[in-house]
Amino acid sequence: MFDNIKSLPAKVCLSLSFLIGILYSINFIFFSSCSVINGDGDCFSLIPNGATPENEAYGRGAGTLYVAGALMAGSIMGNLLILNEGARGKWTIMIPTIAGFTCLAIVLAPPFQGDYVSANSNPLYATIVALGLYTAAYVMLKDEGVDEGLENFKLGIGLENEAKYAVIISSVIGTLYTVNHFFFADGYAGGSGSTLIPGFEEGSYWTDPIATSPVNYRVLAAFFVIFVSMGLILLVNGAKGNWAVAHVLLFGITFFALSVILGNLAINDQVIPGDENSPYTPDTSTATSNIAVSGFVMLLNIFAYYKMREEGVEEGMTFGGEDFGNSDDFFYKMYPAVTAGFAVLLLIANFVTQPL
Repeated sequence: MFDNIKSLPAKVCLSLSFLIGILYSINFIFFSSCSVINGDGDCFSLIPNGATPENEAYGRGAGTLYVAGALMAGSIMGNLLILNEGARGKWTIMIPTIAGFTCLAIVLAPPFQGDYVSANSNPLYATIVALGLYTAAYVMLKDEGVDEGLENFKLGIGLENEAKYAVIISSVIGTLYTVNHFFFADGYAGGSGSTLIPGFEEGSYWTDPIATSPVNYRVLAAFFVIFVSMGLILLVNGAKGNWAVAHVLLFGITFFALSVILGNLAINDQVIPGDENSPYTPDTSTATSNIAVSGFVMLLNIFAYYKMREEGVEEGMTFGGEDFGNSDDFFYKMYPAVTAGFAVLLLIANFVTQPL
């Protein structure tokens, strides 16, 4: 299994980091509404957040964690791709992922949480372990050519057709949201302070017991780093032969957009056990803008991939280490099939497992 990775320790590290990621992804996509109340009452959570009713984290931010789970699912697809296809030239996936998870570890660390205090440090510990395993795999895969092509990396625009405009626009939008959620999360969350992108009404965080905490928006920003970096690598490095990073980027953005769109169309009330005013309906004041922006970015990335095919993005594409064959099978069959399958999972999450 996964014979295209020769180093057994690297294979183990990639597999374990994937396992950590998939557990959190499943927990957040399917059980975030139970996770934020620590699985209290008749509620199941794969990984409870450890909060008690006295904690600020209790009952807060289920919807944002659900989106974070979709972003996690997109990012760890890179693990499977490397395990299945081999490491050669996959720095385009591994370096952005290391950067994103480094940012994630930083924002989860207590000194960087601002006035918000997490219920426990388990997510930080899991992130540090996953990051350590993934980084160790990257180092061990150097003998298998993971850095092939990195020496030729140079600044400039490598894309030549209309794809470059779609990637530039998508990257600018992603960068704005990344900066906003890293440095202006308190204002965006409805706490206090300024914000680059209009968020929730100032002060609403303190009156809404289920409002998302600023640290959760910083978590989203850490995942944005991964996909913005991948887009910039394609923009600068060019499309030719860079199918691996293009696939992870395409799936990651698609999973993110679908989670935002379906999550905002299927609004699930949040129950807080013991609260006589429960259940609470999430604030939907940013729903329209989030749906529009995420859908637009997804369409930009689909268009960019379509145009990059003209520039040879699928050159050398493999499946299980063997020639993929008809490249149309990916864009017109595999991508729609995986997307539809993920949409079904999100529908199950929104209408079966998430509502309390």
